[in-house]
Amino acid sequence: MSDGIAPWNPLQFIVICSFTAFTTFFIPPETGLSLVAVFVTLVGLCVPALFIQIKLGGYLQKGIVGIFSMFFPIWKGVGIAALLDLLLRIASFAPLVAQFGTYAFIAISDSNYVWGSCQNLQLKALDEGCMGEESFSILPQNIHRPEELFYKYEFLQLTKDPTDIEGFPQWRFTEIARKAEVSLMPVTLAIVWVLVFLFVGFGGRVCGWILFILGPAAVSCLLAVLGYGYANLNTDNAKDFLARHYKIYFLNKDQILKDWTKGFQLVMYSLPIWTAIAPTMGRMCGRGRKIRNIGWLLLIIMYAIVSQLPPIAMAPYISNMIYQNNPYVAYTVGPNLMLWLMPAAFTSLGVPPIYAFIFFLSAFIFSLMYLCIGCLTIVDNIVVGLEGWIERKACSKVAVHLLVTFFVMCIAKALGIIHTTKAGLYYSILLDRCMYQLRFVLILLLALGLLVVYVKQNFALLERVMMAFWFGSSALTCAGLWFYTLMNSEDGGFLYPTTEKSKFSKQWNIVGWAIAALPFIGIPIGALHACYSACGSGAPVCSKLCCGITERVREHQFDQLPPPPPPEPTAPPYMYTYMDNAYPLDDTYKMEYDPPETEPLRPHNSQTRI
Repeated sequence: MSDGIAPWNPLQFIVICSFTAFTTFFIPPETGLSLVAVFVTLVGLCVPALFIQIKLGGYLQKGIVGIFSMFFPIWKGVGIAALLDLLLRIASFAPLVAQFGTYAFIAISDSNYVWGSCQNLQLKALDEGCMGEESFSILPQNIHRPEELFYKYEFLQLTKDPTDIEGFPQWRFTEIARKAEVSLMPVTLAIVWVLVFLFVGFGGRVCGWILFILGPAAVSCLLAVLGYGYANLNTDNAKDFLARHYKIYFLNKDQILKDWTKGFQLVMYSLPIWTAIAPTMGRMCGRGRKIRNIGWLLLIIMYAIVSQLPPIAMAPYISNMIYQNNPYVAYTVGPNLMLWLMPAAFTSLGVPPIYAFIFFLSAFIFSLMYLCIGCLTIVDNIVVGLEGWIERKACSKVAVHLLVTFFVMCIAKALGIIHTTKAGLYYSILLDRCMYQLRFVLILLLALGLLVVYVKQNFALLERVMMAFWFGSSALTCAGLWFYTLMNSEDGGFLYPTTEKSKFSKQWNIVGWAIAALPFIGIPIGALHACYSACGSGAPVCSKLCCGITERVREHQFDQLPPPPPPEPTAPPYMYTYMDNAYPLDDTYKMEYDPPETEPLRPHNSQTRI
């Protein structure tokens, strides 16, 4: 492998794949049919997509943009669009990660939970009451748990309209927050991105080892919370809760389709399918034949195991809270599950604050790992594209990697800063809703480009035929399901369920469509760059744009093995024998050839020493 490639061994790859559990903290399967849809999607739709993307990334040692640039240059803009889409996703998700980390420290800021007291509420709406307060002017349906009101009015300080930004929240619920002269919410977001910069900036090798440590740490924290819940709380309630949520119901056609699409969306959001991440993960594992052929299997197995831990760990807390005389609590999914339903469970059940801390810390680490993988993907694609410039200028690759990482971090922080305002929740809902409106278009474009590149390789013919057919069918099915979701979404997103407050005006819907189309500006940019490069190369422009390089990249048979012994000559001179070592075989061993002679003879290279 060439210098600069960060090899992840299979054990590292398996541990790093644990980041895929981050979504089930707030979007667990709600029914047994959704869980069935998750595993059917894993087997039927994820296998071919992950197999081809990881294999191409490892075999060609390129990211998504480099793969298209090499074999399908006119399509490199689709890779750029995938990177822009990924940038928007991690930029909009980072504020939620910062909230997880902040709640972890709020949990241990006092001996009693700060979020569980009505006395700490100063900004709640006049028509909403806190459970435990005596008020005869408020209707029972408007009474809420203090944790819910704390999250909306003390932590977020939510305004009534997305146009009423009104600056950043000024927290007063802890001593540190009261003494701070600036809003701490943007500071927490900056801390998250500084951590990502430190983990990613020094390259894939360092990032891989850091994630290799963070993965077991997050799983250990989650297992500690799980162990406390099942050891100290009523397990019968937990079993009944899990049985109700994992029971398969066939109520009506609409409910069946809704459950299937929810399971499908959960897998698409969790796994790096139809994104720029999978080829980069394959590239980070090197060109080893085994890892690039089984990487998809390791990723799927790890997701199937680890993704079920968060809902199982939360079950004893939520079930005991709901079943033990809490009329003002209803089970909900989304960020509310993490940011006020679980805090309500910790308060009502008297759970020690240290377990609340490690629970939020576990969610924070898993989510931070996802941000690191996404940022590493973007940075690696940019740095690989700058390799020629780095060689010409004799620059330090580490310095360039740090600079590019800092640049990406600043852009992502700027895109996410609006989510930390008092109206930030509205913008999070808007981004969540619009990011998947044109997902089906991106899937079809990525699938076409990857299919063209895959069939041009010299893998086994039977493998290429079978996987190409399966891959194409998977792409069409995924695109169709995303289109169905768009047509039947009822203005709802994935992370945030539809509520009256999440309904936007027509003008905001237009803004949402503009955001959804924003990544696609990369397509004409990439096409123009490909045309410019092709016109300056001297080769036929059409062939250069559509076919890329003409030679197939040949698989080396000895990636991780010592080279074979030199072959015996077919007609040695009579003065030499096979038994002695006097026969000059230096020039007959292909690994000793001059670099130009490893390629087919061309007009400018018509002679050989052999």
